[in-house]
Amino acid sequence: MPFAVPVVHGETDENSPVWREIRREGTRLVIRAGTFIDISGDHLLDMYCLEKGRVRILFDTLEGRQRALMTFEPGGIFNLACALTQKDASGLYQCVKDSVIWRVPGTTLKDEKAVTACPALAAYALRQMGTVALIHSTFLSDMLMDDFVIRFSRYLLSLAARYDSTDFPLGITQDRCAAMLGVHRATLGRAIQHLKKNGVIECFRRGRVCILDPDKLRTLAGL
Repeated sequence: MPFAVPVVHGETDENSPVWREIRREGTRLVIRAGTFIDISGDHLLDMYCLEKGRVRILFDTLEGRQRALMTFEPGGIFNLACALTQKDASGLYQCVKDSVIWRVPGTTLKDEKAVTACPALAAYALRQMGTVALIHSTFLSDMLMDDFVIRFSRYLLSLAARYDSTDFPLGITQDRCAAMLGVHRATLGRAIQHLKKNGVIECFRRGRVCILDPDKLRTLAGL
């Protein structure tokens, strides 16, 4: 299943309390499209607030390719987890468009006293961190779904081989099938809808399973 790169954005009103604190505490950077942002040295644990442009975070895959994990639009804050925990993390940040970025010292939110001086930014950073956490959770769910679609496709192929047909009865409820496959009913439902949407199956119910495209099913099964 294709993974759509999620987008993080937020407050863009330059007169808002958040942006007043960002401009007061931060350093303005203008970075051209295509440039990788240098987040190292003394600025490794700072947070970066995007005023204009677009930035994406890239990770190296096991195949040696770079994959975009998420994109930041105006109002988004990146490298935030490093700033809040004061610990380094992997990932490369690249400007997709010409961008205006405010680099704010990570120490701005290091303790209660520092937070008191930037209450709007502190509250906003927590909301942004929550958004990013939900994105990571969804990303992990999607990866698990990719794995289950492979297993489910192989299960369907095994049933087709058993009945020597692409049209046969399932004989059990979807709840029972989900339990046999070791997933929640909702996960099975998502996989069924994915196969239906892509024209692989017509139906999957107790009384009837109909496979429309066995070749595509074998491809999804990795066979």
